Amino acid sequence: MNVEEMNNVLKPFVKGKKRTFKVGGRAVIYQRVSSKEQEDGFSPETQLERCYEWARQHQYEVVECFDGEHESAKSDVNRKRFNRMLKYVMDKKNRIDAVIVYSTSRFSRTGTKSFSIVDELMERGIPIFSATSSYDARTATGKMVQGIELLVANHTNNINSQTVRDNGARALRNGRWIQAAPRGYDMKTTRSQQTITINEEGKLIRKAFQMKANENLTNEEIRVRMKAMGLDLYKQRWSSIFRNVFYAGYFSHPFLEGEIIKGPHEPLVPLETFLKVNNIVLKAHTRGYETKMDKEYAPLLGSLRCPVCGHNLTASLSTKMRKKYGRDIGYYVCSHKGCRCNVSTKIANAAFEEWLDSVSFPEHFTEAVKTQLMKSFPILNVNGKEVILGLKTNLARKNSEIEKVEYNLATSPNAKIQEICSKQLEKLEAERDEIQSEILTKEKEILNLDQYVTLGLSMKDNLLKMWRLLNLGHKRHLQNLVFPDGMYWSKENDDIEPVSKNEFLFTWGLKSDSYGEKENGQTVNFDNLSALAPQLGLEPRTL
Repeated sequence: MNVEEMNNVLKPFVKGKKRTFKVGGRAVIYQRVSSKEQEDGFSPETQLERCYEWARQHQYEVVECFDGEHESAKSDVNRKRFNRMLKYVMDKKNRIDAVIVYSTSRFSRTGTKSFSIVDELMERGIPIFSATSSYDARTATGKMVQGIELLVANHTNNINSQTVRDNGARALRNGRWIQAAPRGYDMKTTRSQQTITINEEGKLIRKAFQMKANENLTNEEIRVRMKAMGLDLYKQRWSSIFRNVFYAGYFSHPFLEGEIIKGPHEPLVPLETFLKVNNIVLKAHTRGYETKMDKEYAPLLGSLRCPVCGHNLTASLSTKMRKKYGRDIGYYVCSHKGCRCNVSTKIANAAFEEWLDSVSFPEHFTEAVKTQLMKSFPILNVNGKEVILGLKTNLARKNSEIEKVEYNLATSPNAKIQEICSKQLEKLEAERDEIQSEILTKEKEILNLDQYVTLGLSMKDNLLKMWRLLNLGHKRHLQNLVFPDGMYWSKENDDIEPVSKNEFLFTWGLKSDSYGEKENGQTVNFDNLSALAPQLGLEPRTL
């Protein structure tokens, strides 16, 4: 048996096969230019010409080209066009044989993270070819060279990133802001100078900070007010604004690596106001999420805590009770795992009202309260007039918009345009009515001094009536005044248990009754006070 016959007999038992490389086939081109500034250096047209020329020389038909967008190669996950390309080439029905790039660094700069992508493509028989390199990634040597080039690209990218961070940090420390200015500021930057000034929108944002700090309004209440004044932002956007320390005159940026520095720009609000607002925001958070505070049926949100775990209770309407009784029934609920504590909002609110009903002021404090009201009136009156001025400015702007839409509606012969104008007019008129209603409400709030003092004195002996008339923000302000550290719900007693009480509000009667005893040298008994009650005046304790 000759050699040829022997090979034929043993052929069924051979292992492996001779490796051959396919010549030519179907390919895609992936082009990446990470920024506009790099276009001149890398010339997208030149990249594409070189890739197409390489494909012709190696007998590849280019069936798709992924180009024309700017994206960074620092993260493969966030590159939309890159991921579209991968999805396309891995789809078997497209029968792709190769990916062609201008250079290896154009494919990825993530270093070792990109190896898994390269390996997966190779397992599918789709090598990555560089039009400016001589290696063949299908060979062991070529794969090594390709890996080295990917690592070098990653190293270069890290050096460039560090340079950008260092230069950015240096600019920030020299008083130069390196991003777009936050809302409310105008920024002009030249090579030698940068000016950051507060604009008209910034003045409205300042009012929003003051509303949050002085009136303890929810973000939703602030959103409604600001919309009426001409600044329409989502409630979530207000959260980010209140957290931005730039408005207090400071720079905070990732390039500073945890450091906050004083900026040269004019603060929108004093640091004290900024911190006060964020203290209010912090109290509205429970275990990493923000409690939804704008619930009329649950005014104790943010103050009422779970007796088991101590976290603030949330609130919700029971769908089960709605189906059973045909009406909404609210509950304060602890969402902390394992607690299962809940109480009807009706019961808890009534318990709190009983506490308020027990609070009153002695008659001999009337003059002190009157003096305080007279001092507060000018400040409140000025703020109220500024709010009304902003509302009237927005009303004039809205009326101007309505006039323009009415003119277009009356003069346009196009039925489609008329339909659009009609819808727009209906929307603008609704917004105008909302602003007018807000103006009327605010004008009623701005009383003359005598009316203001009379109203204040009439309310001093009826905190319960005052609490019922207030909006949610003011209700919570009063709650914090009465019980500065919040309160727990006691299941055993079906009652509110304050962490602490405002000493002035709850001890004057005791002190007054015991005054004669004190005059005779006897000690006043404070045993009926909460052991946690702090030494406080009219204002609640701040953190």
